[in-house]
Amino acid sequence: MMKYVLALLFMGVLGNLSAQIVFFQGTFEEALKQAKAEKKDVFIDFYTEWCGPCKVMAQKVFTVPEVGDYFNKHFVSCKLNAEAPEQAELVKKYGVEAFPTMLFVNVKGEVLRLVLGAKTPNALLREAKMVTGDMLTFEKLYEKSKKEKKNTELQQELLFRAPEFITTQTGYNRDKWMVRIEALFPEYVKNKKLENMINAEDFYIISMYHTEIKDNDEIFDFLVKNYLGYAEKVGKEKIQDFILGLYNNYIVSFCKNGKQDYKKHLERVKGDLQPVYGDISFGTLPAYEAISLLADGYYSLYRKDINMFFEKMDRYFSGAEKALVVNDYTQPIEDLYTVYRGNLPEGTHAKVIVWLDKALQHEMEAQLRTRLLYMLGDCFCATGNLEKAKQSLNQAFVVSSGIENVELMKHLQNMIQEKLREL
Repeated sequence: MMKYVLALLFMGVLGNLSAQIVFFQGTFEEALKQAKAEKKDVFIDFYTEWCGPCKVMAQKVFTVPEVGDYFNKHFVSCKLNAEAPEQAELVKKYGVEAFPTMLFVNVKGEVLRLVLGAKTPNALLREAKMVTGDMLTFEKLYEKSKKEKKNTELQQELLFRAPEFITTQTGYNRDKWMVRIEALFPEYVKNKKLENMINAEDFYIISMYHTEIKDNDEIFDFLVKNYLGYAEKVGKEKIQDFILGLYNNYIVSFCKNGKQDYKKHLERVKGDLQPVYGDISFGTLPAYEAISLLADGYYSLYRKDINMFFEKMDRYFSGAEKALVVNDYTQPIEDLYTVYRGNLPEGTHAKVIVWLDKALQHEMEAQLRTRLLYMLGDCFCATGNLEKAKQSLNQAFVVSSGIENVELMKHLQNMIQEKLREL
């Protein structure tokens, strides 16, 4: 019985090991020989000890069973420390400058595919499958779609893969592919037809490529009309956030340009948008009144009628207070700083302090809390309250230690220390 249990445990250990990429133990030259003997290509992970994304790949991607199974079957994989003296020649040969740099090479050491930066498990699998021929490269997939102009499956795959592919392009190639993909999206919608796009996959594509409302916007109107259908397929919060994001930006675009047309378009909140806004709490405010206050506030801000801006926003905050989240406070503050290019009008800082205090009562990540405390210190400084300014800045410094991105943390801490020295 004990032998049987031990055998099961042993099998379990081996199973776990085989469910991740097994990296070759030996030199790169030995890995090439092993690959030749096994009739495989070679996968190289160039990493450094200090590289955060490299550690993410090692812990979160290379350990995924689907990734491990595929790589172990098709490649001899090796990890090479790019800063080790014995790898200097290879680093120079392959022009490794950023980390992680991942390469697929043949048994002659010739590069088959280059992958820069951290990737998700699915993205890394796609790269590997393009090397083995199990998946077409993006370029070949595009050429195939040009020949099969009505093939919506090909078009959908291209639209899914395009954002990641475009990030690998530079200069003219990047511009060329952006134009091609922008033209592909309406073609896909025309071929697929909107009535067949009430599903999670097509909602994802719409959310990636339909980023603003246009005049007589067929797609936006369809989303609004089929709000409940999308809510069932993708979740109410996702479709709600997307519709509201598009619509709010649309209204703000009128306000930015000083066009009072925004008032006419706000009528939709009482019309076909009522089911969407009806699912949102604005505290004691009816939805139409809440959105009108926000729109009037932004219209005033962009006309630099600062008193009216604060009056409208304060009425909104007062009525909707119990339903507000941190972004409801931070967004108008950010916009205020943007419009006045950081130089707020006299008497404004004291009012911003009230908003910052309310925002800081909410839960948030260390990075955002650090920024808000820094802004609070800046506002106290402008009002002449240097003691509270120092308190806020010192608190910002303490909070900043919780920021995961070390470079960003150090940058913010330097800013805080410089501001403290000025005081």
